[in-house]
Amino acid sequence: MALLFSPSPSPFVPHKPTWRQPLFLHYEPLLRALEPRVRALRGRVLDVGCGMQPYRRWMHSSVTYTGLDREGPLSQPDVVGTVDALPFDDGVFDGLLSTQVFEHVRAPHEALRECARVLAPGATIVLTVPGVWPAHEVPYDYWRFTKYGVERVLEEQGFEAIDVVPAGGFWASVGQMVNLEIQRGRFARDLVPLVNVCASWLDRRGSSEEMALAWVASAKRATGSAA
Repeated sequence: MALLFSPSPSPFVPHKPTWRQPLFLHYEPLLRALEPRVRALRGRVLDVGCGMQPYRRWMHSSVTYTGLDREGPLSQPDVVGTVDALPFDDGVFDGLLSTQVFEHVRAPHEALRECARVLAPGATIVLTVPGVWPAHEVPYDYWRFTKYGVERVLEEQGFEAIDVVPAGGFWASVGQMVNLEIQRGRFARDLVPLVNVCASWLDRRGSSEEMALAWVASAKRATGSAA
C-alpha cells in the first residue's frame, strides 16, 4: 500500500536487510516467510496495494502480473483501484498478493470477500498483516491481527488449506519497538545493531508466537466456492 504517513511497516522492501537497519527485525523475518510463497504463485496474479511493486522481482517468469493501488507519489499501479471495490470480473486471477493492507481497510471481511470474488476456484492468496506495530498512516489505521483472526476471516470467505506463520516473534517485536524509539531520536542510534543482533538471536532460539510483528498467510480458494 502506498505510504501516506510514517512510520509504516513495509512501504518499500530492501533487497538485503542488514542488522544495522532500524527496521531489520521487521524486514528479515517477513521476507524470509514471504519470499517462497510469492515465488510459488503462477498464472494471472493480482498484487493488491502494490505500492512501488517491490515483490514483482520475485514473481516467476510465467506470471502475468497486475499491480493495483491508489494513485500517489509512492505507488506505481498498473490499475488504479481499492481492495474493497476491485475493478475486475469474477474468477479472473490464479493468485493474489496483498502485503500490509488490511489494517487500513474499514471493513476487512468485505475487502477479503472482494479478493475471493476475483480469484478462480483453487487459486492461491498470499497476504501479510501486522500483529504488533504503532499507529501509522493515521488516521487510516484501524486493525491489528492475531493468527486466529487471520484464520477465521479466511475461512469465512471460502478459503481452505490455510497456513499462517509469524514473521518475527516476541523478542523481534520487543526489539523492533525499541528500535522505533531509537529511530525517533530518543536514544543513541549506535544501539540499533546491538538490539538487532540480540533480539534476532533470542527470536531464533525460540520465541512465543502469542506476540508477532506480522503474520504471513497463504490459502486456497475452495474449488466448490461460488464467486
